[in-house]
Amino acid sequence: MGKLKALLLAGAAAFGAFGTARAADLPPPPPFEQIEPEPVEFGGWYLRGDVGVGSALRPDIRSSFDADVTVPNPRFDERSLGDSAFAGGGVGYQVNNWLRFDATGEYRTSQGLNAVESYNSGFFNVPRDAGRSFDTYTGQVQSTVALANVYIDAFHWNRFGVFVGGGVGGAFNRVSNLTDIGVGGSNTGFGYARERSGINLAYQGTVGIAYDVTPNLKLELAYRYLDMGDVRSGAINCQNTGVCPHEVQKIGLASQDVKIGMRWLFGDAGYAAPAPAPYYPPPPAPPLVRKY
Repeated sequence: MGKLKALLLAGAAAFGAFGTARAADLPPPPPFEQIEPEPVEFGGWYLRGDVGVGSALRPDIRSSFDADVTVPNPRFDERSLGDSAFAGGGVGYQVNNWLRFDATGEYRTSQGLNAVESYNSGFFNVPRDAGRSFDTYTGQVQSTVALANVYIDAFHWNRFGVFVGGGVGGAFNRVSNLTDIGVGGSNTGFGYARERSGINLAYQGTVGIAYDVTPNLKLELAYRYLDMGDVRSGAINCQNTGVCPHEVQKIGLASQDVKIGMRWLFGDAGYAAPAPAPYYPPPPAPPLVRKY
């Protein structure tokens, strides 16, 4: 009986040693890869600010004159507006991770207006001839814009996102310091117009990229097409000429803008916590062997 007990204990010890050796031969568990947390679904209010530069498109200029005056075959041979800078801000609401609305206002610096208009030298109410006379115009155009906008955050990868949007609102446009110098034939002279302003329909379309500096702070780089409607100048009063048609110019305003913006989201716009590291249990301890 004693020999049988000794044999059983020896077998158990050998089996335990074999199991321990097999456990020691197993490869270590694979390293845990930290996964970048994904943004959680979020909605809430935010503030925004923007600065940028605008490259004015070639303006559409049309002239009108006193009802009793006929200008023979007028046309604008040259017309341009200078570039402008702008700064603005607004408040918005993010409905979820892909849809948001905001209302913005911005001030745009003055743009230099330059244009050359020509017409047949027969002058006003006189039969036309083969020559043409010219008027050169200079002035300043300034705009302040308010818009209601909607944006779709169409794609998000890591901390970067792509968005598109559009908006509609109004533009307060002003024409000032408009002068007219006539050259050619009997048109030699000088004219000027008083400052005039008006409010017109404005609309915009935007595409851009955003970067999450923090869950609450977003930086944006965007391209925008902005149409600010038309603005009418004051009537041009002529000097040193016997005939004055009191010309009024209607100027179409549009710009291609590049802007940098930021959005600050209120509330907890955090990220989902990363998945916890998996638990790997330690290998089993070898069996306890007692000696008798």
